[in-house]
Amino acid sequence: MTQGADGFIRVMLVLPFIRYVEQQGKSTKLVLKAMGLDVRMLQDPEATVHAEIVYGLCNALADLAGEPHLGCRIGEQLDLSRWSPVAEAARQSRTVGEFLCSYLMRIPQESSAVRHALTIEANRTTYTVRRLIDTRNPPIQVDGFGMSLHLRLLRMAVGDGWTPEHAMVETAFPEAVPRRYMDVRIARTENRELALSFPTGWLHAPLELDVALDTLPKKDSEPDLSIVAALRSAALPLLDNRSVGLHDLSEALGLQPKSLEAALRFHKTTVAREVKGLRIELAKEALVNTSQTVAEIGRSLGYEDQSHFARFFRSQTGFSPQQFRQSSSKDIGK
Repeated sequence: MTQGADGFIRVMLVLPFIRYVEQQGKSTKLVLKAMGLDVRMLQDPEATVHAEIVYGLCNALADLAGEPHLGCRIGEQLDLSRWSPVAEAARQSRTVGEFLCSYLMRIPQESSAVRHALTIEANRTTYTVRRLIDTRNPPIQVDGFGMSLHLRLLRMAVGDGWTPEHAMVETAFPEAVPRRYMDVRIARTENRELALSFPTGWLHAPLELDVALDTLPKKDSEPDLSIVAALRSAALPLLDNRSVGLHDLSEALGLQPKSLEAALRFHKTTVAREVKGLRIELAKEALVNTSQTVAEIGRSLGYEDQSHFARFFRSQTGFSPQQFRQSSSKDIGK
């Protein structure tokens, strides 16, 4: 069962799954339609959907391709040395430990369905990807992708010091990868997490992961706005609460309030600005495309008093809701 308003994932992440299946000569249109998706949405860098949909889609694509380890195969194809979080972390690190810590902080905010953590103990260190929600669709293929990606990443970082018998993966879905995958022990767990453990001594090993300089983003490149997209998606079910704010959305995204504020500050925006902008966008859409009354639209956006909603709308657009609806109707009729 889904819980709360968290659990959103950037939908572009499933594109490699789509491409893989289509390269096998299979059409993915019906699977996408069954999930309420289309190619245009997949190509929108700001589009996010709930984890329930992503997990179900990836599992359905595996069935369509007849590939029970589809997620694992996709993870094997990813060129990790050219992935921005890996490249940037490697450039600034001398040891495996420094690299993993830097990588952990640079992972794009593409999902509010999981939380990454690095736990260091005397003899063993564990890198964990913990799912924050329960879904009807089991994340089998997503776990397969995660196992492949993180095992490869650790092997590349450790280099000649890699000994697979000293690494272990715990997952609820060991069937997501082939038997004895990479010669690492794969253990079943009932926990909602994917955990990769290895000797703590590996953290002190020199980093052996090389990346080409041309893979690093230019300093003046556009920032990744996925945290903003995730925030807006998480806010959608909460807009009928007039007082929704930082703490509500931090909880929904699985972030500390200070972390969310810092991420938004990097993108020169705030929770209040994004929530306000989202309310206006939804109000405009409802006024143009539905027959809802102004009062009904206002209530759906947290305004029990129609006059308060009208003043808010006018302050942001320069029009009353009725004027905006009439003006839009005239434009459509031209």
